[in-house]
Amino acid sequence: MPTPVATIANMTATGDVITGPGALTTMVKGLPVACIGDAVAGPLCTGVVSSTLSPTNIAKGRPVASLGCTVTGVSPVGVPVTTAIAVCPNVNEIV
Repeated sequence: MPTPVATIANMTATGDVITGPGALTTMVKGLPVACIGDAVAGPLCTGVVSSTLSPTNIAKGRPVASLGCTVTGVSPVGVPVTTAIAVCPNVNEIV
């Protein structure tokens, strides 16, 4: 089933933001698409986008992230955190 594409500045379920670098030449609504390995930073999790729902959708040699993709990292106190990309207002672009 198709899901909305995640871009830089989209948020996780815990309110953390995808910071990039993204695929700078592949844009959705003026923002670079987020890919596996892109950094995520915020008050509850600092980590990376670690899985995708669409492994065959590639941008700049990396799988593109979408709504529901897993983010793994650590909390500010060092506790492991796993969350998901939850806010993707790019509903016109699907993978």
